[in-house]
Amino acid sequence: MTAELSESARFVGLAAREIMDGQVCFVGIGVPSLAAMAAKRHHAPDMVLVYESGAVDSDPPVPPLSTGSPTVVANTSMVTSCLGVFAMLQQGYLDRGLLSAAQVDRFGNLNSTVIGDYAKPKVRMVGSGGAHDIALLAREVIIMMPHDPRRFVPEVDFITSPGLWSGEKGPEGRRPRGRGPTCLMTPRARFTFAAGELTLDALADGVGEDEALEGIRWEVPRASTVRRLPPIEPKLAAIATELVESWGAAL
Repeated sequence: MTAELSESARFVGLAAREIMDGQVCFVGIGVPSLAAMAAKRHHAPDMVLVYESGAVDSDPPVPPLSTGSPTVVANTSMVTSCLGVFAMLQQGYLDRGLLSAAQVDRFGNLNSTVIGDYAKPKVRMVGSGGAHDIALLAREVIIMMPHDPRRFVPEVDFITSPGLWSGEKGPEGRRPRGRGPTCLMTPRARFTFAAGELTLDALADGVGEDEALEGIRWEVPRASTVRRLPPIEPKLAAIATELVESWGAAL
């Protein structure tokens, strides 16, 4: 791995490169927001950043701590309501959703509701917010997960945000409007769902396959050719580092 770049900054930089200029991106707070901000500042100035509180084409000067933070509207082109941005989502205007969660499984289902049994959970979390709608209605979804084996589970404890329907879980004949999750980024690797389940697609600079899959509790398929991602560009690395440090200082 690149020694001078922290794991968090590398994570943000890798995910930022998945965002293309001109795309309309609906993002959650935290690392998804940092990745979108990094992309906008580096290679996607015309990316339209949307927050569920109603900010459209946002360009926050500093990372927001919540969707209600004043920073989300500081440089925005338009402020509508929560209902307004979800109407945009329902009408198909959102190209990308960026999501994270406490758990993800092999089909890209996300859990941000409970750890353990729903009726008597070990931990009760914040729940869906807009993540359920984003997962189902955005044209594509990028999942961002820290490399923490506790987060990667064969089956999530609760499906907050549906991924790809599995034969056991999915209602017959029902599919999300969008493509669902198309890739999952960690600080170590890029995974896709092209084969119908989480599949190792590419490795971050300096990372081996064993390191990329360390601690994941099932046999993860590999792409026919596992690619090597290029090192993060110095300018993007600097932007990602600044955003991560600003976010950490504000928490």
